[in-house]
Amino acid sequence: MAETYLEWLNNKTQTRWWHDSGNPDEIDLAITRGAKGVTTNPVLTYRTFEMHPEFWKDKVAAVPDGLDFTEHAEALLKLMATYAASLFQEEFEQSGGMHGLALGQLNPAFAGDYEQMLAQARRVHSWAPNIAVKLPSTHAGVRVIEQIAAEGIPICATLNVTVAQALAVAQAYERGKKKAVENGIRPALCLVVQQVGRLDDYLRDVAKDREADVSEDDIIMAGLAVAKRSYQIFEDQGYSSVIMPAGLRGSYHMTEMAGAKVTFTINTRIQDMILEEDPPREERINLPVDKAVIKRLQTVPEFCRAYEPDGIAEEDFITYGVVQKLLSQFMETGWAPLEVYGTDRVSPRWI
Repeated sequence: MAETYLEWLNNKTQTRWWHDSGNPDEIDLAITRGAKGVTTNPVLTYRTFEMHPEFWKDKVAAVPDGLDFTEHAEALLKLMATYAASLFQEEFEQSGGMHGLALGQLNPAFAGDYEQMLAQARRVHSWAPNIAVKLPSTHAGVRVIEQIAAEGIPICATLNVTVAQALAVAQAYERGKKKAVENGIRPALCLVVQQVGRLDDYLRDVAKDREADVSEDDIIMAGLAVAKRSYQIFEDQGYSSVIMPAGLRGSYHMTEMAGAKVTFTINTRIQDMILEEDPPREERINLPVDKAVIKRLQTVPEFCRAYEPDGIAEEDFITYGVVQKLLSQFMETGWAPLEVYGTDRVSPRWI
């Protein structure tokens, strides 16, 4: 049987990919296709409980009574994360911890709270050695990243849509990694998500509202431009964090980064799209985004904030439009429903 594009990435390039969903059948399919790990979050966790209630029924029923809303949501996230992690234990061991992980995401309500995130990060990682802590690239989040890197805890920095955020995370990780080595602790993986499609979606709205002179062909290059610039700086500076392109909207988001030492996270729909299109086997990471496209995008100030290494101050990361949209999504369509899932309680959020 001919090698698929996804297999080609794994076998012939530095590029790897993880699966992006919590549905058991989709995870199983992705493993056969070559997935090296699995991404989950509150939204995907709630979605799999809704779509596959019978699979999760007994596990959900075993969650202790008497937990408060936050504890209940965290217990359900643990079910998803530990299940996914169990399927990738062998990959985790064979790859020396570089792959084979599942993600345990922190409470979105804690995005600006260093102490709360640090305490939850330690709890989440205690669930299994191959569970990485997924936390936001906010000012508080960057501080947590440095600390848990020093403790040898694997990391996935999410809500990351700008070059400045990616660099802040990479630098914090290097500081933490140095402390870990000094203390005889083995450093763990650090993934830095680049939400390529979500940035495109945001800038599309901003550009339309501003009546900016940019086309759709320009917009769909915005996330790639940010990811490629982040990647090049990581390479130039020798940062050991690994960029994770996420939120793909089409095969081009993958093919234009092919050959990079990155780890994609892709859902079943995008996997199907790539397998059906069967793109040419070309390493395109070193092909820059057209300068004319960049110039047109730079007429939109929000693109400049994302694209320039100093485009946004660390204290302002949490204020960036895409970050706020994602925090709301994770809370309203993921974490909050999980707070009451499987119970007859009504969350005070909706009163």
